[in-house]
Amino acid sequence: MISTYIDTVSKYQTDLLKAFTETLDMMFTAMIFTVIFGMVFGYIMFITRDDGIHRNRFIYFIVSGILNILRSVPYILFIIVIIPFNRLLIGTGFGVDASKIPLSLIGIATFARFVEQDFLDVNKSIYETSYALGANITQYLTHFLLVEARSGLILSFTSTTISLLSYSTVMGIIGGGGLGYLAISEGYQNFNYSLMWIIILLMVLLVHLIQTTGNRIARKYDKR
Repeated sequence: MISTYIDTVSKYQTDLLKAFTETLDMMFTAMIFTVIFGMVFGYIMFITRDDGIHRNRFIYFIVSGILNILRSVPYILFIIVIIPFNRLLIGTGFGVDASKIPLSLIGIATFARFVEQDFLDVNKSIYETSYALGANITQYLTHFLLVEARSGLILSFTSTTISLLSYSTVMGIIGGGGLGYLAISEGYQNFNYSLMWIIILLMVLLVHLIQTTGNRIARKYDKR
């Protein structure tokens, strides 16, 4: 039985390497956009909510509404309906590059909600403390709020990254490739179950690596 899996790896090593590279390519780009814009939108929602330091119901309603729409559409359908937007943005609706757009959008929407919640979990007395020390809004964000919330933010980004890895498995719908597409097209549909289980094991190991790394970094930077 073990020899079967060894033979499968040997036979499909080129395809596995290509699929693994495509998955990393999609994930890396999506993670960059996710952490940048997720933080921005999360912070905007935090300060503009009803009990925020710059309450603005209109801005909160718009940002929150857009994020809710992105998160509410089933992801497979979301990939399809966003194809025209992909063409408008990069000139093509299919391929690895096109796959990065919906993956980034769902990552941003997911992480932004996590960011808002992580900021809300920070003790509200932190703002009064920063104000009493003469800190401005920028200093409050960087030296007080982020310091208190950074452990939770790291764990939230870790969870978002794992979700992105899961979402990336269906990118074959628009030709994005990746490990998930190889498992379905060459594994399940061609009754090559040994290849399918090899890819599943690889995905499990990736998730474990991401979660373990995130936990260790979060513990290191938890200075509350």
